Amino acid sequence: MILKHLYLYPDLVEFNTRLDDLHVVRDQTRHICNFIERQLAQYKFSAEGFSRICVIGCSNSQKEMYIHSSQALSVPIQFDMNECRSVPKHKLGDYYAELLKTGLVRCATKYSIPLNEMLGWIDSLKGNDYRNEWTFKEKTFRKYGIKCRLDCVLTIDEFKLRLSINKKEENLFDGIILTTPPDEISFHYRFKDIAIEGDKVVVTDRIGGALFSATILAK
Repeated sequence: MILKHLYLYPDLVEFNTRLDDLHVVRDQTRHICNFIERQLAQYKFSAEGFSRICVIGCSNSQKEMYIHSSQALSVPIQFDMNECRSVPKHKLGDYYAELLKTGLVRCATKYSIPLNEMLGWIDSLKGNDYRNEWTFKEKTFRKYGIKCRLDCVLTIDEFKLRLSINKKEENLFDGIILTTPPDEISFHYRFKDIAIEGDKVVVTDRIGGALFSATILAK
């Protein structure tokens, strides 16, 4: 099966009395894992028995790796919540990246994964100060002579979606239309496509509604 997903978070059982800390760490690691996932989507690596890797921080890193019935490979690594919380904010990117690398290296001792590529992708993201940026959609409406683009930025703190609308050399609109916590559950369903409805440019969502509309077309 194709390897698609990557997660890094503290053990859900061991840290179940510190849910706030657990959720913070889970969210703060998504900007790195999401970046790797987007590279994997293009790479299309065929893994044996699993489609996602879960690097799980726990006090006992000697636990065995194993594949869940949900096609998830669990990879325990050494983790100290108190140490994590003491890391300065500006160093958390490096901290999480090293935890992720530790898990991937351990994973590769038993399972076939594109280790060198994944480590290289992490280093590439580090070179961009851990700013995970991509263009979600670009669409031209020739009838109206306009070009629209949705750009995403996912950082350790938040996700932002920017809409830009241009007509030849004129900028008709350029602004942030969505800000959420850095977690795909919060933002994935909120946008899907760009459409024209009457005299408006509309950003549609995945549940049949609209996230945003701008009246910029001449009547």
